[in-house]
Amino acid sequence: MQSPHRKALPPSRRLIRRSGGWGWLRALALSLAGLSGCDDAANPSVRGLEPGCARAMNCLLVTLDTTRADHIGAYGASRASTPHLDALAARGLSFAQAMSTVPLTTPAHASMLTGKYPPAHGVRNNGEKPLGAEQETLAEILRGHGYRTAAFVSSFVLDRRFGLDQGFESYDDQVEQTRAPDSFGGHNERRGDATAEAAMAWIAQTDPSRPFFAWVHFYDAHEPYLPPGPWAEQFRGREYAGEIAFVDAQLGRLLEALRARGQYERTMVVVVADHGESLGEHGESSHGRTIYDAAMRVPFVLAVPGSLPDGSRVAEDVVSLVDLAPTLLEALGIPVPAGMDGQALLSTPIDPARGVYIESLMPLLNNGWAPLLGWRTATHKYIDAPRPEFFDLAKDPFELGDRSDKAPAEMQRLAQALRARTQGWPTPLDVVARAGVSDPQTQSALSALGYAGSASPDGSIGVLDPKDMLPTWDLIEQAISLRGQAQGDQAGRKLAEALAKVELALKRSPRDRAALEQKARIFTAQGRLEDASKALREFLSIQPSADVFVFLAELALARGKPGEVEALVAGATSLEPAHGGARIALGKLYLSQGRHDDAIAAFEEAMRVDPVRAQGMAGAGLAAAREAKAKAGG
Repeated sequence: MQSPHRKALPPSRRLIRRSGGWGWLRALALSLAGLSGCDDAANPSVRGLEPGCARAMNCLLVTLDTTRADHIGAYGASRASTPHLDALAARGLSFAQAMSTVPLTTPAHASMLTGKYPPAHGVRNNGEKPLGAEQETLAEILRGHGYRTAAFVSSFVLDRRFGLDQGFESYDDQVEQTRAPDSFGGHNERRGDATAEAAMAWIAQTDPSRPFFAWVHFYDAHEPYLPPGPWAEQFRGREYAGEIAFVDAQLGRLLEALRARGQYERTMVVVVADHGESLGEHGESSHGRTIYDAAMRVPFVLAVPGSLPDGSRVAEDVVSLVDLAPTLLEALGIPVPAGMDGQALLSTPIDPARGVYIESLMPLLNNGWAPLLGWRTATHKYIDAPRPEFFDLAKDPFELGDRSDKAPAEMQRLAQALRARTQGWPTPLDVVARAGVSDPQTQSALSALGYAGSASPDGSIGVLDPKDMLPTWDLIEQAISLRGQAQGDQAGRKLAEALAKVELALKRSPRDRAALEQKARIFTAQGRLEDASKALREFLSIQPSADVFVFLAELALARGKPGEVEALVAGATSLEPAHGGARIALGKLYLSQGRHDDAIAAFEEAMRVDPVRAQGMAGAGLAAAREAKAKAGG
């Protein structure tokens, strides 16, 4: 049975492995050497280029959020409209089996920029632990070799607070708030044309005599799928493909801007996705809670100036996002630092038996289910779960038939490879246990109020198999939708239906943070504030969250318990120092106490540290505080 979403590469674009089959790497090295003007053409190793020779070449890294490989024309999608990416693939190198490290934006990009797997760089989920300052990024390395560096990102999950700005002289994370101004946060993103405009403006003012490294991130293909303008009409009923087509048009604009500046022929262009998207396969819609190929296989195209003499090449061996940084450094003639997990892909043939590590801790961290760790080779995949799975991808490319009971010896070989790779890394339960409020004084104050703030994992954490729990997640999503529909005369009935969905989800998944948060939001909408607080305290007993501490602070104000607010705010800022919602809660507290100047300062601080998420609420609070101060004669 074939997936309706994924197609194999057409045979005409496959690289045939044969004796000397990697000779085309010599052509790539010649191309790079010719570009740089080096007299090193006899050396087929890109790494062998003279220091400074290839460094005059610019590098444009374009990352496509939530983009499946099988929705790109060059990867076999006959109905795709991706002419610009297809053209790059036609003159460059494509990796047919490129794997994400994790189907989540922040940790996947951390892997790209550090060359390390998530357990090594420490970023395991969106919106939680930032990339540590001790990690060395691709931008830091290139900046140290004289490159100008700039980044243009399109989603709040890549905000500079998450540490990916390290090494960038300019880090443009000016995304837009997409939720109403009377609430905090929202699904914050920037449309691709606006991101492209910002990047093109930067390219226009670059000094041609100095090489640059620019990273441009497009978020459009992430749900909700809402392609703009003509793409909406052209792709009616195929909106996800329409978003990808829109992004391809923006890629075309970037390439045209390089041509207009005379930089195109001196720029290496790399286009890669952070992860894919499940479109119903295995019962998952979107991504994060499985590590099947729908969410893990990504496009990865590298195009150097000029053309390879024999035309395009497609490498069929398995590669990973961790290979991106070492490969770009190799192509630019810069030594690859020790400690990267990835392999430089240009100078050395890939071992056909190579395996790469994949994971998702989202089921554990967000829902209390088991984590998913996996080992992926070019032909097989092993997924470590309460019920392990083993797939023969050569015979079953869509992972429709688990063969764990039919090929136990083969499965054990991959399982052993996974165990060897993960040895010495923190276990997933270590990640849960180490998350918590670190300040002892704050911890003590929270405990005194009945908010534990952190807890070691117990036997109920991490035992439910995510593949069995996807229908439960569907219940939570239904509850979210019903809560959003709770308007007017239908509000009471919709909220009751939403609560019933959440309660059923919690019977199946009793330690589910996502379900508990939704339960609290439904209770809040019903005016049951004590019940909402109880649900959030249960959430905190599983794992702390800055957002939940802020939610509790808001509820404390509404419940007439202002004495709890400062400790809860301290809990939030201990976990996320630049959380604007924490300052908003303080501002509301001070305003209620008549401390107008303190309230004004808190609201202004919220807008300063968290301008995207806090702008609306903090702005309204600031206006109210100033008005109250004026009425008080202050």
